Parts: sequence; structure tokens; C-alpha cells
Amino acid sequence: MNILKSHSRWAALPILLASTAAPAWAEGTACAQLAGVADFDTIVSRAEEMPAADGLPAYCMVQGVIEPRVGAEGRTFGTGFELRLPVNWSGRFLFQGGGGWDGSVDPSIGVIDRTKPEDTALGRGFAVVNTDAGHTGDSATDGWFGIDMKAREDNGYNSVRLVTERSKALIERHYGQDPDHSYFFGCSNGGRQGMVAAVREPGDFDGIVSGAPAFDLTPSIIAWNWNTRALMQAAPEGPDGAPVVAKAFSDSDLDLVSKAAIEACDGDDGAEDGNVFRPAQCSFDPAVLQCDGEKSDQCLRPEQVTALQMIQQGPKDSSGEVIYTGWPLADMEGKSGMRAWMLGSSATGEPNARGFSFSQGWMRTVGSTPPRPDFDAMDFDIDDRDFLMENAPIFAATSTDYQAFRDQGGKILWWHGNADPAFSVRHFLNWYEDFRTDNDGAEDFSRLFLVPGMHHCGGGAGLVSFDALTPIVDWVENGKAPDQILASVPGEDAASDRPLCNYPAYAQPDASGQGFTCQP
Repeated sequence: MNILKSHSRWAALPILLASTAAPAWAEGTACAQLAGVADFDTIVSRAEEMPAADGLPAYCMVQGVIEPRVGAEGRTFGTGFELRLPVNWSGRFLFQGGGGWDGSVDPSIGVIDRTKPEDTALGRGFAVVNTDAGHTGDSATDGWFGIDMKAREDNGYNSVRLVTERSKALIERHYGQDPDHSYFFGCSNGGRQGMVAAVREPGDFDGIVSGAPAFDLTPSIIAWNWNTRALMQAAPEGPDGAPVVAKAFSDSDLDLVSKAAIEACDGDDGAEDGNVFRPAQCSFDPAVLQCDGEKSDQCLRPEQVTALQMIQQGPKDSSGEVIYTGWPLADMEGKSGMRAWMLGSSATGEPNARGFSFSQGWMRTVGSTPPRPDFDAMDFDIDDRDFLMENAPIFAATSTDYQAFRDQGGKILWWHGNADPAFSVRHFLNWYEDFRTDNDGAEDFSRLFLVPGMHHCGGGAGLVSFDALTPIVDWVENGKAPDQILASVPGEDAASDRPLCNYPAYAQPDASGQGFTCQP
């Protein structure tokens, strides 16, 4: 049976089965003629000229699906994609990374700085693509697609390869030439996708920007479970007798903790300006905030102090082995900080923080073989983690072997928020030190920039506004390696601007006291 006709999702789509060898198009192909054009496994369902509007230039909209199929439990799978081809093309191609478990095809415009959504790669003349990474529908956090083993592999690494190959073929058809330069730009799971591409497909991209990458995903899942359990010990009971995690800390408690952590660590970078540039060197013990007597707005209960110490430490098993390096506490206040990722807003005994929601879905379906659809993450035993760890390689980007990427001339730029409540900057720095050790002359092709006060991929009260696309393009195309990137605090004047420095350098006041330089 032809599976392309066995499910209503694909029945109405135009299908053209072509040989794998695409014909040469000396002068390119009009947008509408791309409809139905396919490799043997690819359907282009839409190819439509779009006029300039809403700050975007005129472009050709291409949408389609790669490897459509019916998989586990009779569900429909396939790697969906959207490729936008600007009329005034710069010759550059950009893959827009995903987020969460993916599961949807977002607008392929390539927002460069979330505080400035009007500035896009599409607007700068890039052809831009993104993907749902092999599945659609359902909650982004429940991980239902994990019931299908190929869907796991597509989400873990395969979809980026497929979409990159098909996009470049469509670009060649449309413009009559291959891209002059190819880039990847992503954060979170998108940052992980970029790292995976550098190692698995080292020739696909000339330049990669990887922000706050979910590179060590399975241990992260275990850490999110650990954080929830730590907070339960400090949480008051609800009417049903279950701890209400969201009430373990009030917003004023989080403000108190963050302020104390900033005061303890701010001066480590030579300037007491509210910015913590050196999170790995920061030494702050929340025990200094423990109440001598009754709880007040200026102190914490002993159970709260213990919970914070557990979060700082990270999960460890009964033998004392630390599975994931814990979090610093400075700048973690605010709605996109600990509140979103660790505490949540649920007024009941059912936690709803993002970290817990992701970990529940992962342990049930994505990371468990066979799936355990009724598994309760609160029953997880950290000593019995093999059922998760055996699947870790599908999603991991922990390899430090970037030699092939380097040999191809590739350049990679990482950035990470120092106050990221989803993925610990300290855990990433541990990996990065191994990366530098394993790659002689790592700075010839890699750079890392730490962002004070930034939460996960955005948010936070720090230097969260910056452009990482311009420096990677300048490096790839002009050979100018970036030593710093100017960053600003949204809503504040230029006096608050600081350079983000190539790690391990950090911004220090210059001799005039009016500016900053990057110093080791």
C-alpha cells in the first residue's frame, strides 16, 4: 500500500516522484514551478509568491514534508519544513533552529535578537528554513512522538540533515545556483541542533551560532526532576496534602536570593555594576539568608535554604556521583527565571513548571524504551537511570570532536545566559573546557560569549540584547574573528551597554573609567 495515500493528512497534496538526480537549471525556476517538485521522498505542497509586507521583503514561500509515513500506533509522521526565498537574495542560506521538542513549523524569518523582532535574517536577504523535526501536533512538552523510534532519531539529529539537503536543492532550482554561504542559527534545542550538525554533518554549514544549547539533554531531564523534588521539600501542603511546588518560594523570596547572590559575585569581574560576568567563579551560600527565628521578607526558612543548595549542587546519586552541574542563583528572579522553569504557577499539588513538564514527558515516552505512558516522574529513582541513559546518544551533542568541522573551514559561535534557569551555564562551561582541551587551537574556529542576567534564550534583567549573526558572517566571509559583541539592557540608555567577551575574558572598566575592555 502506498503510505502517501493511506492517511488523509497527505491525500490532498500534489506528489511528484522524481529521480534523486536533479536536472540543472541554468537560469533558475519561478516560484510557482517549485510546487510538486520533489526528490523521491519529498513533497512540496505550496510554492507561492508573497509580496513585501509587515517589514518583510517579497519572497517565495515553499512548504513541504520529507519522508511522510505512517508509524507507531498508526500515527502520521514526516519532517515538515518551510523555506522562504527572498526576491533580493544575498546568496546566503540560514537554518533557523527549533525549540522544545519542536513539533511545529514556525515562520521562517530568522529573528536575530528577540528584543528586536523586526530585525530578521529574511529581511537581510537570507534564504531561511526551519522544521518541525519529524512530528506535529500535541503538547510541546508531552513527548508523544517518542513512541516511534524513527521519530526519535529524526528529532535527535536526522531532520536537520534532511531539511538542509532538500533546501539547498530547492535553492539551486529557484536561483540557479547554490548558496555562497550557509549558516545555522538557533537557541536551546536549536543550539543543540547546531552542535549536532557540526559533528555529524561537518560540511553542511560554514558558520553556526549555538545559543544556550540543550547539548546534554538526558542529564538535564534528570536535573529538572531533581529540582522539583528539592522544591517539594520546601513547599507548603495544599488541601489534598500534596506539596504545592509553586509556593515553595514567593516572588519576594526570589528577589531576596538574587540580590544576595549578585552582591556576593558582582565584584568578581572588577566592576560592581549589577552584572555577574563570571558565574563559574561565583561563590554564594544561601545559608547566609537563613532566618534566626520566624520567617520574614528578609530571610529564608531552613527548608528553602536546603532546596537552593540542592539546586546549586545539581543531582547526584547515592554513590555521590554528580549527574549534572547545578545552577548559580544570581538574576534568577522574574517571570522567565526560576518561576517559569522550576516553580511554576500551579496552585495544586500537580507541578506545572516547564522543567517538570518536560521531564515527565521525556521519562514516559521520549527517553524510555519501551515507552512508559503511565510513569510518574515523581517515582523516578536516580540510581535506576539506565533506562534513560541508554537513549541519551540519540539526542546528545556532547562530543568534543570538531576536527572535521574545523577542517572544512567551519566557524562556531556559542553564547549562554549566566542566569539560564533551564540549562546551567556551569554545566556548559564544564563541557567547554573539555572541548578546548581536546581541540588544539580551538579559538581558530570557535568562540564563546557569556551573557550576564539573561534567562533561557531571552528574558531577564541583564545584557540580553545583542546581534550574534553579524559577527559569525563577518568571521566566515571576511576572516574577522569576534573578540567581543556589544550588548545592551533593553529600555536603558547606552551607558548600560557592555561588551560580551570571548571566554574566558570578561568586561572590565578601562583606564578612563568611561568604558570597558575585555580582559582575561
